[in-house]
Amino acid sequence: MARNHKFFFDKDGNPKARGPAAEKMLMTFLETDVQGSDHICGDLMDDLTAIEDGSDESREFIGNAHQVLIGPQGVTLTPIVESEDDNSSPAAEPTSYTLAFKHFREVLEDWEAFILDDVMDDPRSEDEY
Repeated sequence: MARNHKFFFDKDGNPKARGPAAEKMLMTFLETDVQGSDHICGDLMDDLTAIEDGSDESREFIGNAHQVLIGPQGVTLTPIVESEDDNSSPAAEPTSYTLAFKHFREVLEDWEAFILDDVMDDPRSEDEY
């Protein structure tokens, strides 16, 4: 289980992620690219497994706002959209963020459990008679 992460739903029902400042890009990736899709979580975990077991040398995922490269050195997230803040200096935001397989998998597993738990608990998903 990954530590120091907070997952919640905003007032509009959108999944949100908060964590250490150093992981801002990872939290944004969860919100903008994975969103509420357990299918994307599963696909990314399958990609991690393929690299770990040697079935493939690298995998790539392109989401709404980030490119994910999974290779022998770990997982690298790179933004594919411009920052909303046009006045930010280039040094203000990192151009990419690299993390270990294990940590990426733990965060994905926690995110998947969070979004699946909400689907199971959401009274709006039940038929009303």
